[in-house]
Amino acid sequence: MMSIRAKLLLLLISVMVLTLFLALVEGYQRSLARAETLFDSHLHTQAEVLFHSGEIAPQSLPNVIWQRWHQGDIVAGSTTWLTQPEQSGMSTLNAQGQRLRVATYCQKQQCVAVAEPIAERFALSEQLIMAMVVPMLWGMALLALLISIVVKRALRPLSQLSQELKGRAAHDFTLLQMQPNESEIKPVVQTLNELLHRTEQAYLRERYFASDAAHELRTPLSAMKINLHNLQQRYDDDDAQALVESVERLNHLVEQMLALGRTSSHQWQDKLGPQSLAQLCQVCIAELYPQIEKKQLDISLNGECRDIQGETFTLSVMIKNIISNAVKYTPEGGKVVIELQDLGAEVILSVSDSGPGIATDLRERIFDRFFRVGGDSHPSHIPGAGLGLAIVQHVVGLYQGKLALMSSPWGGLQVQVTLARQRDTLCSD
Repeated sequence: MMSIRAKLLLLLISVMVLTLFLALVEGYQRSLARAETLFDSHLHTQAEVLFHSGEIAPQSLPNVIWQRWHQGDIVAGSTTWLTQPEQSGMSTLNAQGQRLRVATYCQKQQCVAVAEPIAERFALSEQLIMAMVVPMLWGMALLALLISIVVKRALRPLSQLSQELKGRAAHDFTLLQMQPNESEIKPVVQTLNELLHRTEQAYLRERYFASDAAHELRTPLSAMKINLHNLQQRYDDDDAQALVESVERLNHLVEQMLALGRTSSHQWQDKLGPQSLAQLCQVCIAELYPQIEKKQLDISLNGECRDIQGETFTLSVMIKNIISNAVKYTPEGGKVVIELQDLGAEVILSVSDSGPGIATDLRERIFDRFFRVGGDSHPSHIPGAGLGLAIVQHVVGLYQGKLALMSSPWGGLQVQVTLARQRDTLCSD
């Protein structure tokens, strides 16, 4: 992509070169015509001087061919010319294998003709013209350099603004510090500062609303769960059980919203370190083991990989959401396989299950927040918040990794995450 400076320089230098080229062409043509006139005048003067001076030795005119005619006969000069000249003036003819420019001076029955090769004229003319053109070419190069310097200085405030914006993180909404004096740049900086301020306010409202609301809901939810437990001890019927399930679903939604709010990149930039995906998977399996045992699932962790550079909480949230989804939607007696692959610069985490899977046309939408296949009427009738894979995608984005969904060998879903082993920072969210 071409910069404004490059476009402006290209435009100015192109106009300058075109103008100077046209001027040089016109000057070249005018100079040739003027030189032709001067050469003709000089040649005619030589003919007149030769006519009035009598005999002149040929060696005194080394670059000139001359003849003296008297009553139709050549009395001096070159004897290999053509016909006798008839009147004074200038003419051009071919003789002695070259094109000649001839000046003739006649009085009474005497004529003197002096000729010189046109090629020598052109050579001399071009030398004179080039002596004039070369300084102009150097002047053109110097002018182009000066234009470049002037344009660079003129666009310096814009370059400074570009560099300041380019070096900012995505969540950095601090006001621009530069204070330009240029009337074109000053309103741009003021408008950007106003935009940054409004964007920061909107960002903070959006960022903290969900997590604050979820945090405030945890206390009443905990009290509600206790009261429901006591109520269920008294009235163990379907209505009480449905109420318990609804509260559990709401509690799961609150926890997922809190997890999503806590996976912002700026919170973990300084906490990166070596992380073992195998150990994180083992911890996650241990936390989910009651559900795994209840459904009699066959779960396995295969493969090994070296440690990656990452942060414990974000990787744990990602892994737990992937594995818990597989455990949740795999039917009783089903299979969940977790595989780790070390590719050198990258590692692959793959979780496959024997559940119902996800239709190909819905795999893109499944990453939308609060989206569930079938909505609240999910085919599995298992409650969920629709945030699990959205959180996974968010964390994978922080690590600039790759996330892919495909069918597992048993007809279920296979989630594959590819992460780089080394990194210095997390990507801005």
